Amino acid sequence: MGKPSILVLGTAHFSNPDNGDLFKIEAADILSKQKQLEIKGVVDSLKRFQPTKVALEIAPEESEFINGTFNDFLLGKFELTRNEFHQIGFRLAKEMNHKKVFCVDWNSSDPDIPDIEVWTKEHRSEKYQEIIKGFEQTAAKTQDFLSNHSIRDFLLYLNDEEFNKANQTFYMNLALVGNKSDPVGAMWTAKYWYYRNLLIYKNLVELIETGEERIFVLYGAGHVHLLHQFLNESGLFEVEKVEDYL
Repeated sequence: MGKPSILVLGTAHFSNPDNGDLFKIEAADILSKQKQLEIKGVVDSLKRFQPTKVALEIAPEESEFINGTFNDFLLGKFELTRNEFHQIGFRLAKEMNHKKVFCVDWNSSDPDIPDIEVWTKEHRSEKYQEIIKGFEQTAAKTQDFLSNHSIRDFLLYLNDEEFNKANQTFYMNLALVGNKSDPVGAMWTAKYWYYRNLLIYKNLVELIETGEERIFVLYGAGHVHLLHQFLNESGLFEVEKVEDYL
């Protein structure tokens, strides 16, 4: 039996949500005529991957609601919002004649997860200030790129190996925040960030029904490095490259 294939597309959040992400950029008007044409072109290219399932950055608990919305979209009764899972995920699933989409996220608070922002307000941390400054510079550069390029070029930029390595470096630096008696950065990175991505990986593995499976995954770009690492190291998938399709 062959291995299932998987394609992870890192994206920005097009609807500018206040979802606790440290990394936020203001997306251009995704609903403008030009951007809609660009998104249609991206979806047409992604169809060449021939996905059997489309997995989205949404908690499984919301699956019923999301699939109700998806069903309305298939019937022409739902107008897509700016959200990337509508603009790319729903459209691709519809083009492939899928009857449903799959919600694979985990993003809950847990008493074990420290709040780095609160901690750094109470304990001055040069390290944290330096990390946030670097992150803001990256966000500004990314924002600038989006303003001057097509959606396709922007997605290629977000999925470039160098960009993903830089993202991972950010989390590795964040793990150093704190002191010996209170290593908040390491605790947050392990108990929230790694744990979250491991659960996403587990949810993706659970979508495999046959060796012919071709799973398309749409996620915030910050997740790409770890998801690729876990998927590659599992040996369960052929992990495909975004640039082969876009």
